[in-house]
Amino acid sequence: MKQKRYAGVIVDVRAEAVNRIFQYAIPERYQGQIEIGHRVLVPFGRRKLEGYVVELTNELEVAEQKLKAIIKPLDLKPAILPSLVELARWMAETYAGLFSEALQYMLPPAARYGRERVGVKTAQLVTLLDPNPALRKNAWAQRRVLEILQVRGEMLAAELLALADTSSSTLRALEKQGVISLGEVRVERKVEVDPVSDPAVVLTEQQRQAVDLILEEMQGQGKPVLLHGVTGSGKTEVYLQVIGEVLRSGKQAIVLVPEIALTPQILNRFAARFKDRVTVLHSALSLGERFDQWCKIRDGQVDVVVGARSAVFAPLPRLGLIVLDEEHERTYKQEDGSIRYQTREVAIKRCALVGGQVVLGSATPALESYHKALQSEYLLAELPERVEQRPLPKIEVVDMREEFAQGNRSMFSQRLREELDALVGTRRQAIILLNRRGFANFVLCRECGEVLGCPNCQVSLTYHKGENRLKCHYCLHQEALPSKCPRCASRYLRQFGVGTEQLEEALGKEFPGLKTLRLDADTTRRKGAHAAILRQFAQGQAQVLIGTQMVAKGLDFPQVTLVGVLAADLSLRFPDIRSSERTFQLLTQVAGRSGRGELPGTVVVQAYEPNHFAIEMARSHDYLGFYRKEIGFRRSLGYPPFRQLVRILCSGPKEKAEEACRAIAAHLVQQGTAQRDLVGPFPAPVGRIQGRYRWQVLVKSDGPLQSLNALPAVDGEVQVTIDLDPLHML
Repeated sequence: MKQKRYAGVIVDVRAEAVNRIFQYAIPERYQGQIEIGHRVLVPFGRRKLEGYVVELTNELEVAEQKLKAIIKPLDLKPAILPSLVELARWMAETYAGLFSEALQYMLPPAARYGRERVGVKTAQLVTLLDPNPALRKNAWAQRRVLEILQVRGEMLAAELLALADTSSSTLRALEKQGVISLGEVRVERKVEVDPVSDPAVVLTEQQRQAVDLILEEMQGQGKPVLLHGVTGSGKTEVYLQVIGEVLRSGKQAIVLVPEIALTPQILNRFAARFKDRVTVLHSALSLGERFDQWCKIRDGQVDVVVGARSAVFAPLPRLGLIVLDEEHERTYKQEDGSIRYQTREVAIKRCALVGGQVVLGSATPALESYHKALQSEYLLAELPERVEQRPLPKIEVVDMREEFAQGNRSMFSQRLREELDALVGTRRQAIILLNRRGFANFVLCRECGEVLGCPNCQVSLTYHKGENRLKCHYCLHQEALPSKCPRCASRYLRQFGVGTEQLEEALGKEFPGLKTLRLDADTTRRKGAHAAILRQFAQGQAQVLIGTQMVAKGLDFPQVTLVGVLAADLSLRFPDIRSSERTFQLLTQVAGRSGRGELPGTVVVQAYEPNHFAIEMARSHDYLGFYRKEIGFRRSLGYPPFRQLVRILCSGPKEKAEEACRAIAAHLVQQGTAQRDLVGPFPAPVGRIQGRYRWQVLVKSDGPLQSLNALPAVDGEVQVTIDLDPLHML
């Protein structure tokens, strides 16, 4: 007689009180069928809830008569790979979150949080049974259908009816006569792919060395490899070469990009190389499209997955490689929910669980990554030159204070104006970056000084001229632009500051010979808008692409010879330990969009603080110089990568949020955290969002804080968020 097995189940309840494994009996009829990763229906108190099997054991934890039994499995086969169950366990422990929430990332996109929101899409399939039936002489529609089916054999009903120019009643009549059969077939919601040409490539010596290093490490210890290559040095070709070897070995690969806007470009290039072995997975797809692609991945129909952050959880059963392109980007950090994971660390852990390899690629690596490479925690491969020996673009920095002193009130410096004028009548293109969307940053009453603010958040409203609306970029509140000041009734309301919408209008007025496109969060709300705008620009339908930081990442347009950056020092104003690093990265990355083709590139950077070291180092393309300067600052203050930084944020009613934050800080001191390692408690820089007041305390530590998993209970109206190595302090 076979020994009974019992299941350890995580119940889908998002509450700390039940954040543990519950043991259930497996009914006799399901013995040997239920595996780790199965979704199951279980009794929980008086309810029946969804749960996830995370353990199987022969050992009972309680008396068998007290053990409740699983009601039934919810899937024919496990929805979560065993290695992804272990990854979820690690994420919950590392990021002090709920195991149940970590498991949600591993589930099919349409089956999360206990709800089936979409399923398999089916269509009617017509199959020819009798190719030579006796039809009535005047049954012309039936004859047209028959003629088509005699060639095709079987086809989808919708396509057949369109070709035969008839209705479904014709099919029903033929079915009744036994001429055809009507059945159901699964239809994939396909994702559009437009493969580009894939010319034969001869690797440079540096690229070959990088490929060899990665492949050698895959057979060795499997340390992460940091591929540090200047913009245009051919990092993508290195990825392609390595993935080709991975596929030949029978393994599979995930390629992550930081922005959905980049996905079509890189997907098309990978599809050209690996054909139908490639698919895509990201949030811009419809729920049904994501579900179908997830199923294809799980069923082993594809071997390469391209996508944004969440694609790190793609259920590839033979995973051998994860590539993080532009690994430094902040979009790789999950900033919602109870588990605020860093994709880089998740990728490294996932590969460690399955014996895979991680490649981190960037022209401007995160300081933490470069530091680990220098400390031999990662291996370092470098591509210091562009392919075909193309020069890096010349970067010119313009002091806008001097421009103002000389009477220039325009948002364009004289130097940038000259370069834009030179584009008129040519096929050359430009990218202009202004990392702030909207038309004006705020609206102010010139009589009383009132700034029109959000009623829910402690921020000013941004004016969007196209809609004539004021919008909050935090809570999405919006309202009409008033005709007079709500405080003093003055009509002297004025818009201050510049956004991409105003930049687009100014370019149209001052350079009517240049057609523009805008790429920002306002122009890319509709599905497919990212790809459509980039396709138009690639086809030369516009000469100038205006945008926020979206235009700085990974785009490759050979005709772009000019890059302009407005308000380059804008990000230096943020209360953030990474503001200098972010400024250097943004300038270096956007500069790298210029001069990638046959013609050399020029970059004009406008700033009011042009002598800041981040701007100086970006001008000379000096990553190592920037690293040395910034790492000294981090070391002196005990910031990452030398110590871990934890942000604990309490939001809720004003007094209760403050009280909870102070109680947590006192608890940390009581548990052994030195007072000097605490910063705060203090109000967050943005003190109120969506009507909730926000207090925070920062903790510096030399390793994982065990006390984070046992914080004191706080008022039920207060939400506590734990963020390890936060990317901002707002």
